[in-house]
Amino acid sequence: MDVREAEQRAPLQRIWDGMIPIELQLAASDAIELLASAVLPEPFQTFYMLIPRVSYFPFVTSKIKERWLDPMFALSGNNTRNNNNDVIKEHELWFEYRGQALKWHYPVGLLYDMLVSDVAKGQPELPWSLTLHVRKFPTTKLVPGPSVQSMKDMFMAMIKESDFIRNGSTKRVMDLAKSDQMQFLEGLETHSFEKYYAIHSIIVPLMDPRSLGVPRTSSGNISGGSRSQPKAIPLKFYMETKGAQEDSGNVATTNERTMTAAVGANAKQADIGMFHVSQFPVPLNKDGQSDSANTVADAFKLCYEIADQSGDAFVSNCLCLSQGIAVPWETPISWLAENLYYADCFLHLVVVSA
Repeated sequence: MDVREAEQRAPLQRIWDGMIPIELQLAASDAIELLASAVLPEPFQTFYMLIPRVSYFPFVTSKIKERWLDPMFALSGNNTRNNNNDVIKEHELWFEYRGQALKWHYPVGLLYDMLVSDVAKGQPELPWSLTLHVRKFPTTKLVPGPSVQSMKDMFMAMIKESDFIRNGSTKRVMDLAKSDQMQFLEGLETHSFEKYYAIHSIIVPLMDPRSLGVPRTSSGNISGGSRSQPKAIPLKFYMETKGAQEDSGNVATTNERTMTAAVGANAKQADIGMFHVSQFPVPLNKDGQSDSANTVADAFKLCYEIADQSGDAFVSNCLCLSQGIAVPWETPISWLAENLYYADCFLHLVVVSA
């Protein structure tokens, strides 16, 4: 491993190792149905675990079932299997935070940054208190069937999308051997950085240091390693608004929603349905200025097609979060893309009122 690769790997390892402590309680209605009591037996009232920020809920449901639900049912004299059929099915488990069903195909860290309002203030809610449901899956609010395999399939679709945005094709992903794809997904599922990074470095090779917008060493000279200049940066903004859905492509409507984003400042609880999600293939540099890198603010204004003056006034009243970190708006987007992306190779940026 050369110096350049070691420098790139270090922050990625730290991001990968980021964990969120979770406190789980079983929904009272489910406890009554399954155990005939809303009060769970000792010592199963609450279950604690660490979940990687870059991971997804379907990858931890089997552990929750094996280490909490199955022993709890056994102790209470109930069986989690009835006529060789599971009474509790992993693909029917879903999570709730203060009345809001959590999207299982979103990274856990992204959900946390969107919904825990005190994160932006540097006062995170730890542990994160969630309610686990094993019945009545909300098909109108969540994508049905949150299994390990469906999560892997969805993840690979996102990897192909990020590859296309970055390189103009999905060749890097499509050229992976079957064994490499399996190793990549196994690394994600088991949270093995070594397995994941070995394949990630093929999909996303080292970026040309001149495109990062900031020097990586005191001398600014970095030797060794391959160099790659992406066509654009795959990113998504999740902006808190009065009420919004996924980006519909209607620029006028999007801009109206954009300018109302800060109104949620006084709300006691963020609502996942009040985040407008928008993505745009942001180039590394400003048009016609190869030596001028696009910043987070530039990316935001490009994404929402806001005039510079209006955009500058708007972002001054907002915070941008990535991986739980408040990111300065003047940060080069290329630097973020190399250091703070999620496992799907996207930058997921949460914009909330300051």
